[in-house]
Amino acid sequence: MPWIDGFPANSARLFSQELATRYKQAFVVEPRPGAGGEIAARQVIAAPPDGYTLLVTGSSITIRAASNEKNADGLRDLQPIAQITTTPYVIVAKAGRFKTFKNLLAEARSSQKINFASAGIGTGMHYLGELINISAGVKMMHIPYNTGSRQLAAVMGGDVDIAIISLVTAWPYIHAGTMEALAVSSETRSPIAPDIPTLHELGLKDVPAIGAWIAVFGPKNLDPAVVKSLSKNISEIAKDPATQETIKGWAAELPDTRTAALENVVGSETRFWKKLIKERNLPIAD
Repeated sequence: MPWIDGFPANSARLFSQELATRYKQAFVVEPRPGAGGEIAARQVIAAPPDGYTLLVTGSSITIRAASNEKNADGLRDLQPIAQITTTPYVIVAKAGRFKTFKNLLAEARSSQKINFASAGIGTGMHYLGELINISAGVKMMHIPYNTGSRQLAAVMGGDVDIAIISLVTAWPYIHAGTMEALAVSSETRSPIAPDIPTLHELGLKDVPAIGAWIAVFGPKNLDPAVVKSLSKNISEIAKDPATQETIKGWAAELPDTRTAALENVVGSETRFWKKLIKERNLPIAD
């Protein structure tokens, strides 16, 4: 039973291993990178709705759908099954570079030369940087990278001042003390990193709380019995202390795994991004 994986593979592998045990059947994770997850999504959209081909992808699917109606839509073209992990974005710099988010904004206002790295044009990380620019009245320059490791390498090498990236990706560097975390994008502080203040706490009240999540989808018209079975088993796996400990170790969190919850997230986020892109004239990926 192949899984077509947008990103990241770790979440897919964790749950697929447990599902394989429960169903007594192999669940194979097959990465299909490209176009921000669009290649993987299209392969699943074209697959028979029998439950043997599933998509594990991220929150970028809602941005892609909002920015271009030709892109895969998580509700229109796919069957949501369950959200499996979530993590906020974090603003990081090389240790000692700014020390606080306030210092970052002060330098951005005085020098007009601060830049920020994201995972690419039209990503949630890019949009968060632009929203910080608007809210704080600064003009940080956007520099896109196509992987989180390249973002972090650019920060450590001094090629960029800060990176806006998922807490999961940056956590090993933050934990080791080689990078400083200036703020997180969530509405409340992360239980994994409670010392990092939120953007709202730091005065950016009109920057929406956004972040990254990973979820499982199937082809449209997937048998409701299959959806129910997968959702039930994923929810049970998420309640297992071993699963919770593993995900906590990544600096990720477990969301509401019910199918209805994912349907609500996909619908509300797609509408949110569509409105925000139009109102703020945000640039979109090609």
